[in-house]
Amino acid sequence: MRIIDQQSGQRELDPSGQVDGTGTLAEDEFLDWDDESEFVSARPAWMRIVRAVLAIVILTVIGVVIYSTGRSWFAGQLDPEGEPGEAIEILVPAGSTTGQIASILESNEVIPNSTFFRYYVEWKEEGNFQAGEYTMQANMSADEAIARLTEGPRQIEYGEFLIREGLWISEITEEVSEQIPGITAAQLQEVLDLNQLEPRYRPADNDSWEGLLFPNTYGFEEGIEPTEVIQIMSDEFADVTGELGYGTAERVHNLSAYEVIIIASLVEAEAKTDQDRPKIARVIHNRLRDGERLDIDATLIYAAGERGIPPTQEQLDTPGPFNTRHSESLGLPPTPIAAPGRLSLEAAMNPVEGPWKYYVRIDEEGNHAFAETLEEHNINKQQADESGFLDG
Repeated sequence: MRIIDQQSGQRELDPSGQVDGTGTLAEDEFLDWDDESEFVSARPAWMRIVRAVLAIVILTVIGVVIYSTGRSWFAGQLDPEGEPGEAIEILVPAGSTTGQIASILESNEVIPNSTFFRYYVEWKEEGNFQAGEYTMQANMSADEAIARLTEGPRQIEYGEFLIREGLWISEITEEVSEQIPGITAAQLQEVLDLNQLEPRYRPADNDSWEGLLFPNTYGFEEGIEPTEVIQIMSDEFADVTGELGYGTAERVHNLSAYEVIIIASLVEAEAKTDQDRPKIARVIHNRLRDGERLDIDATLIYAAGERGIPPTQEQLDTPGPFNTRHSESLGLPPTPIAAPGRLSLEAAMNPVEGPWKYYVRIDEEGNHAFAETLEEHNINKQQADESGFLDG
């Protein structure tokens, strides 16, 4: 079979073709071109050009689609589809970085992507947003969120109320009612009685709130409800005791966290100076360890419900859960007897090492002398009595 290139006109010999002795085709082979079936047409050059153009067009279309899709996705990270949604209250803590603020916004579904937002803020040379409360909206664009943050935090009307260390629940409700307009002690007590809130560490069979509201200064918004007041103080107590390791009380002291809180309340009631708190806590731990009475007058005063009045002989002689001086009363009272502050809570959880079993006040500042034996304690009591500071 002969193949003729239509472009060049050159002929090639099929392997089955015949050649003469000189190595050239026989004359009849050159002239016998009438059978078109013996020819194969080569693809013209313009066809190859068309194919190349089509390939380029297809690749271009694919590139455009990928670019458009990617561009749309990237744009959606800064300006999501749809309008901004419901209002969301955001708190920006003091000292927050742009990245931390971006994470807060993303976690609350204000923006779709915290990383894109952070880089966008830096690219626009924004930032240095103020700490405080902001009213944002779900599904905001980056520009809308930046504009809201730039306006600054929401200005709220608020006041403060102060709860002092060592107060009883009945005193706390009275003091709060005097400091927050529109809230009464009876309303606060009703919240406590309903037990809708669950204080941390309190046993299931105990409904007392004594000692479980943290003494501190608190800010409040206008229109605050009684339940919110109790919740604020209860949450703060849970946070502080958690920081101080009360979850490990049983492992460290072989006492429940609630029992260590009771010790903290005793320390709060007895200690007059900060340096004495860890020592008084040690005295209580030592007596509990050795199965001895606590001999603390503050428990009797709490049971009587009247401050500033020493226990009567009748009170001392009458057994009861809060009479830690009676021979039949060993161990801790059933509930705390005061609201312990941070230092008393810390002292109860981490008492200083020492062998003391007794203490007595010895000076006007309220410092105590500590003793290991009753004989040493009696000497300290005599000196305190001579100085006019004997408190039992």
